[in-house]
Amino acid sequence: METIEPSSELALAFLAVVEAGSITAAAAAMHSSKSQISKQLSRLERELGVQLLYRSTRRLTLTEAGARYLEYCRQLRELLRQSTAAMRELREEASGRVRMTVPAMFGGAFMAELLLAFHQQYPAVRLELDISPALLDLEADGYDLAIRSAPQLAPSLVARCLFHTRDWIVAADSLLQRHGAPQRPADLAALPCVIHAGQRAGAHWLFTQGGKVEEVAARHWLQISDYSLNERLAEAGAGFARLPDFVAAGAVSAGRLHRVLADYDTPGAAVYLVYPNKKPQPAKVRVLIDFIVDCFAGRDV
Repeated sequence: METIEPSSELALAFLAVVEAGSITAAAAAMHSSKSQISKQLSRLERELGVQLLYRSTRRLTLTEAGARYLEYCRQLRELLRQSTAAMRELREEASGRVRMTVPAMFGGAFMAELLLAFHQQYPAVRLELDISPALLDLEADGYDLAIRSAPQLAPSLVARCLFHTRDWIVAADSLLQRHGAPQRPADLAALPCVIHAGQRAGAHWLFTQGGKVEEVAARHWLQISDYSLNERLAEAGAGFARLPDFVAAGAVSAGRLHRVLADYDTPGAAVYLVYPNKKPQPAKVRVLIDFIVDCFAGRDV
């Protein structure tokens, strides 16, 4: 014989009685009658097969079973609230302002094309993009989304991997004509290099080949914490540069830079779309999340 589970209506009536402190107060809060609430409690206990409350003329007291069941009732209320909000979000048009923070290296590489395509599809959404090297606190600073490659992210955030990136060593024709292409990483110690000051390893570049790791102290006279300027200096022949592949790819494809030491692996990193864990997400934020994830699905940057 099929078991009939108590309805959510009965569970919520029980929750209302406990939180209100009496059947009378719960009936008033639920715009119902004392007899109706009392009947619902009795029916709930009968269907569960346990006593949930000790009733006296002065007060109601939870039994052990009632205390345990109360937590499930609170979870049920929250789930119902979330499901109602989610259905409301589905009916709403995606509109309003969305704030997003992105490091400069990502903004210059692909955000213009992505945001223009998004605007064509969702013209009612207004975008505010912050290009900042700082890892802002999304909730405290009022941002809906971020793109980050930080190895560790706050547990309160949802992090969805967009792609993996790896550094390339690149140089301009003019530099290669003057110095020739390095044949092994150690050659960079005697060649001019352009260093990104924000890289964790700084001027110490790691290379891997055949399971062997090699560290090179790259020769340099200038460190800059901006990849776009590093790229421009490399194109001008100032030195060999270590750039993320998605930063260097355009210049390499156009022939302004050439990749060297391609037979060696360099450290990689994952790039994430990050946002606060809200259930449900506002429609304006949800469509941007889905759009960005779709843009990078299966993409080999």
